[in-house]
Amino acid sequence: MLPLLLALSVVAARQQPVTLDVPVYRDSAFGVSLPRPFDDWVFEPATSRGTTTVIFHPRDASLRDQLWGALVLTTFNRDVPLGQVADQRVLTSWQATLGPSFTLLTRDSMAVVGLPAIHVVMGGTINHAVLDVEEYLVARGGDLILLQFRYPRGLPRDSVAAGYQRVFDGIRIRGATAPPAPAAPVITTADRARRERVAMWQALRTSPWRLEGFEAQVRYDTMPPRLDVAARLDLVNDDIAPRDSVTLWLASILAGDSVRAGTGPAVVASVGSTTRVALGAAVQPQGTVSITVYYHVTADRGPPSGDVRLGGGEVLVLGDWIPRAQSPTDSAGQYAPLSRPRQTLRFDLPAEHRAVAPGRLTAEATAFGRRRMTWLTDDAPLGATAFAIGRYRVLSRDSGRLRLKLFAREPGGGAAPAIGDSLIALVRRSAAFFGRAFGPLEAPDLAIVEAPVDGVRGFPGLLFVGAPESLPGGAAAHPPATSRTDDVLRELARSWWGGAVMAAGPGSAWITDGFPAWAAIAARGVMEGDTVRQRLVREAELAWRGATGNGPDTPLADLAVGDSRALLYAKGAAAMEAARRAVGDARFRETIRTFAEDHHSGWARTEEFLRLLGPDGAAVLAPYLFGPHSR
Repeated sequence: MLPLLLALSVVAARQQPVTLDVPVYRDSAFGVSLPRPFDDWVFEPATSRGTTTVIFHPRDASLRDQLWGALVLTTFNRDVPLGQVADQRVLTSWQATLGPSFTLLTRDSMAVVGLPAIHVVMGGTINHAVLDVEEYLVARGGDLILLQFRYPRGLPRDSVAAGYQRVFDGIRIRGATAPPAPAAPVITTADRARRERVAMWQALRTSPWRLEGFEAQVRYDTMPPRLDVAARLDLVNDDIAPRDSVTLWLASILAGDSVRAGTGPAVVASVGSTTRVALGAAVQPQGTVSITVYYHVTADRGPPSGDVRLGGGEVLVLGDWIPRAQSPTDSAGQYAPLSRPRQTLRFDLPAEHRAVAPGRLTAEATAFGRRRMTWLTDDAPLGATAFAIGRYRVLSRDSGRLRLKLFAREPGGGAAPAIGDSLIALVRRSAAFFGRAFGPLEAPDLAIVEAPVDGVRGFPGLLFVGAPESLPGGAAAHPPATSRTDDVLRELARSWWGGAVMAAGPGSAWITDGFPAWAAIAARGVMEGDTVRQRLVREAELAWRGATGNGPDTPLADLAVGDSRALLYAKGAAAMEAARRAVGDARFRETIRTFAEDHHSGWARTEEFLRLLGPDGAAVLAPYLFGPHSR
């Protein structure tokens, strides 16, 4: 029995609700209390077939405006199957209500006042009103408490978000116990990265600005260790009306200093990672404006995400170090492919240091104890603009079309080198296989950098390699023929998947992380034999089952890049192998080569891959992507 699946779909079906103009709604039977978001909002509770639905909205507003929230209270005759309820709510109720406009933006597990909960966010259109709907499904034994917030796109999100946050923070549920202070949950790097992405999405979702060009001046000093950045963003107003302000988002690893709009200082208002910049004059539709953001990172700042490593004479910068101004969604709430502007990175470093970044080195000069380097990247995603700074000696190892540049640490300290002949040979062989399987890269330049990274991290045309002892358990626990080989192959494949081909829409994390994981298995099968490939596939399937043995199996389309990366690797590769078995090896090789070539230097969606596979392959792959009910 899931009565709540229809409880919120049609508000008109509610039976003669009573209006309560009170600051807090209380249900003594369920032991739940809820504050209202603003003083001019009212509650309208109604009960039908054992389910209590409480709508709260502005006193004089119509519910047809979709500006309202809801609290739903119902009881099961057993413990609440929370994952099943959330899936049925999304698929049976919301997907049917929103129709073709339906988009699932977020689905994750969490705790609300110490009780297990699932958080979902959906977008779409109801009665010609475009909105986003956020729901928290909370289980207390056999009782289900559902809290819903609606965000009409026509209103500034910030105008209602503060009130909804007041409701969420103020909800009280009898029998719930928050975790004691000494046992506060450990926030992992993946948790922080996910929260950062959600914060960016919320800050920029209504932004009309499109990034047309990006240039950064990066200065590194060693005494004390500090990285200063001046980033210029050339923005185009894609709105149909003039705009006189720009919203910027900076990751928490960055400390903002100042902002300039055009040629003069700008008036800014900052809240956390979000900065609103007032322009001197309104920018007309398709007009342009340049915003320059000044910020820095120091060694004592303690970046919480782990994406910046600064100190010891070395720098490693990964992830979101670039200010964002472009919305990740379009006006219909669909994931929008972000622009891929030309990027220019200019480095000012101590003379004994060098910088390595994606793209090509176009200028280098040393004078007065400083080294200045310029790296230029064409048509690359901003998220791939990682870089490293260190005392490097540069070696070139060309091999056919592949041009290798090796950036090795200056010898010293007795540490084993991360880049050896066996690694170079592995990169050459695997890059040749990837070129045959997925198509050649337009710029076959590859930089291998010995950097302070755990294991191996790959970006388009760039491979950061840590010393063997940096791997968990040390070098002895990771012989080159096993996990280190897999890491190198997987991360090298990102030059194709995530670099040459970018993913958008539901399932984008599967393309970005799952495709490289499968590519590593396929490469080892070619280089070491099919028996090895079959063993690796079995290991991936076991790892996937082991990861989900204690909880619901999350569909690949619900995972975000960086979240549950081990699950994306294992289940993502298993999904690819299931599709390959369904259509046959020859058809699958043709499909993935066509998919890569059709979307080279562009954006790809999972539905396009399913269409290329055909009905047999799509029927097998769809449950991996969207859950067991998607056949």
